[in-house]
Amino acid sequence: MIEKQSTAGKLDFGALRNAIEDKDPDLLLSFYAEDAELRIVNAALPDGVAFELRGREQIERYLRAVCDQQMSCLLEGEAVFGEGSIGFVEMCTYPDGTRVAVRTTLEIADGLIRRQTDVARSAPHDERSE
Repeated sequence: MIEKQSTAGKLDFGALRNAIEDKDPDLLLSFYAEDAELRIVNAALPDGVAFELRGREQIERYLRAVCDQQMSCLLEGEAVFGEGSIGFVEMCTYPDGTRVAVRTTLEIADGLIRRQTDVARSAPHDERSE
């Protein structure tokens, strides 16, 4: 199983997974380099303007806002580890049943996230919750 390969560039993916699923903004922020960049793209508008953040200060505000939302977040499937990168899919489910799938690619250097690209798309309602 790829998950056993829990580090890429010395980043502890198991701890990152827990921070995401527990919606822990302080722990999440600890994985980012000071000069990190985060880019979010709407899959429905691939040629649209991306939402971009630069530096830990901007990323911290974003992470706190996201973690404060009423939703559950779970990583689905296996993470894919490359040379200095990690890719995974996060499924976010809101109380009204709305689901958003976020395909994330992290570029890692010196054990920290240097660049993150998220591609978000609407996902079908989870029939199990209805």
